[in-house]
Amino acid sequence: MGAELQGPGGYRVGDADRNRTADLLKEAHAAGYLTLEEVDERLGIALAARTRAELDRLVADLPPEWRAGQDRDRPPAGSTARPRRARPPEADWLVALLVVLAACLVVLAVVTRGFFFPWPLLWILFVVGRRGRAGWGPPRW
Repeated sequence: MGAELQGPGGYRVGDADRNRTADLLKEAHAAGYLTLEEVDERLGIALAARTRAELDRLVADLPPEWRAGQDRDRPPAGSTARPRRARPPEADWLVALLVVLAACLVVLAVVTRGFFFPWPLLWILFVVGRRGRAGWGPPRW
């Protein structure tokens, strides 16, 4: 390695930092702070940047209050957390119903020594199978 990097912005940046700066530049263009030519030039520099100082120079002339608002809405660079998909309310009682039904079928199988026709399962599979294709909304007739 050659000369040591000096100063607070002399440390190296990763892809996440470069991408975050590129997104900030795109948002600045959408907000009207940068022209298309300026954003094109700065994006090229941002994607080739090696240090924090290089990235900071690209956004230094943007209004500080606008930059602060953009940074507040953005997750941290190392964050890879995915938003959890909300489970529909029907899923709670459906799981409980299936557990109770399975317990009843086990008891029925023990009492009848394993011979019974599982007709309740046919109806449950029909309803659950239809819901799986149609989603959790109201049925479409």
